[in-house]
Amino acid sequence: MPDPRVIARQRLSRERGYVQKDWGGRIPVVLVYPNSYYIGMSNLGLQTVYSLFNAYPDFVCERAFVDPPERGTRNGDRPPHIVSLESQRPLEDFAVIAFTLSYEYDYFHMAQALKSARIPLWAAQRDERHPLVIAGGACMLTNPAGVAPFLDAAVIGEGEEIVPSLVGAFEDGLYGGRDDLLDELSAIPGVYVPERPPYGPVERQWVEDIGSTEAYSTILTDDTELSDMTLIECARGCGRGCRFCIAGYVFRPPRYRPLKDLLGVVEHSLEHSERVGLLGAAVADHPELPELVVGAGELGARVSISSLRVDNLRPEVLRVLAAGGTKTVTVAPEAGSERMREAINKGVSEEQILRGAALVGEAGLTRFKLYFMIGLPGEEDDDVHALAQLGNRIKERLDAAGNGTRLVLSVSPLVPKPWTAYQYETQQPPEVIKARQGILKQHLAPGIELRSDSPQTARIDDVLSRADGRLAAMLAELPDASLGSYKRAIREHGLDGARPWAGETPPWHVVDVGMTERFLLREMDKHERVRRTIPCPPPEVGCKLCGVC
Repeated sequence: MPDPRVIARQRLSRERGYVQKDWGGRIPVVLVYPNSYYIGMSNLGLQTVYSLFNAYPDFVCERAFVDPPERGTRNGDRPPHIVSLESQRPLEDFAVIAFTLSYEYDYFHMAQALKSARIPLWAAQRDERHPLVIAGGACMLTNPAGVAPFLDAAVIGEGEEIVPSLVGAFEDGLYGGRDDLLDELSAIPGVYVPERPPYGPVERQWVEDIGSTEAYSTILTDDTELSDMTLIECARGCGRGCRFCIAGYVFRPPRYRPLKDLLGVVEHSLEHSERVGLLGAAVADHPELPELVVGAGELGARVSISSLRVDNLRPEVLRVLAAGGTKTVTVAPEAGSERMREAINKGVSEEQILRGAALVGEAGLTRFKLYFMIGLPGEEDDDVHALAQLGNRIKERLDAAGNGTRLVLSVSPLVPKPWTAYQYETQQPPEVIKARQGILKQHLAPGIELRSDSPQTARIDDVLSRADGRLAAMLAELPDASLGSYKRAIREHGLDGARPWAGETPPWHVVDVGMTERFLLREMDKHERVRRTIPCPPPEVGCKLCGVC
């Protein structure tokens, strides 16, 4: 097995923009992304928190990654040792270990990281001899309950709002008594301390004016999914309210960075790389997106965008993307029939989708990728047939453009998430999902690339997303991340088929994202009646419908 210190030094040698500090007299914090370096270094949230901590002179913040084992390897008992990139120190040398949890499947890797450092998994078994273990990210915002027994604290909300208070608490109490520190952390808005049950849900903390913050990647490397690209957050949150999507509920309200500021970041980034990636849950809804994309192109940037709305594709935007080397345009109609798109509150017509396909084909882009879901509440086989028919019509529009644009359909089973309209819905059985995948394979035209997720994998994702504290016991015993091991462990721990929790207080209600239960139930009712809800209005309107603002 390669020496992890050698790997860390090799990765660091290929980076630009990292921070290296002497440890003398400083509080050491390690940010752990519980997946590969290749994926983690494309996570803008990780880089943002890294910059926030390192802005404090009395702190040294480093990074570590948990590279998943090769397929077939069982590493539940002897996981590989993990060291930080900057100083190649083991996790146990740090005062604080902070995990970024963006995906529930990374819970296993978090447990492996603690095992590798010989740190007790269970927070109740740790004392002053051990580092403080905390976590943040989207998973903690939606449902920290499943892994709460592993954590000393969970951060509920956006880092810019909470990190300054964490810094103060660490300076005051990190080297004192553990009990006093947990007391101090539990008093911070947006911090959930499982050993100090709060009197009420922990309220999500969010930045009202994102123009007052900076969110762009400061570290560049070729060894990442988005190679040597400066990532720039253009927008935060989404107000569309698609009924399956956590971004449209837990990250409300939508907020946009000013055009002038964004172009300034683009201009600055060109000193280091010509590649620029525009990110955001609703980047396509930025009111000045065409001006931003065209302006960035005029500055000399090669622009990429995480995703676009098919009903808002603009020829001038597609031309800049194509000229900058973008090969794939990604959109997400999510459902194949008009009825289901209305029910999930997507609000995109077939004609808009076909018009978008024609524009992509005419722009000469290499691929047009569309995301869809199956297994939606109330879905019938006819809706899946409609998806196949729509895919065939899209291909006809692309072929008519004559530029050879290839069509990719990525079709995933629905995983009902906490804090969405579908939070209490039962996931469709794997056999139903398989049958509907078969409809697509049978009826899609040749030349269409179909990518489908495993129904069993989606089933596991459902368990991980909506579980209570019993999940921690399962993760502690899980020998590896194989499908078979997950299925056995879920069955043995009584988690087979995540409970919808309807009629009970769900475990995720330990946090308060601002969304009222009444609003979510009303959204489910509107799904059943196939009624749409209008998107969030601008902030100055003062809307009070969902409870966030």
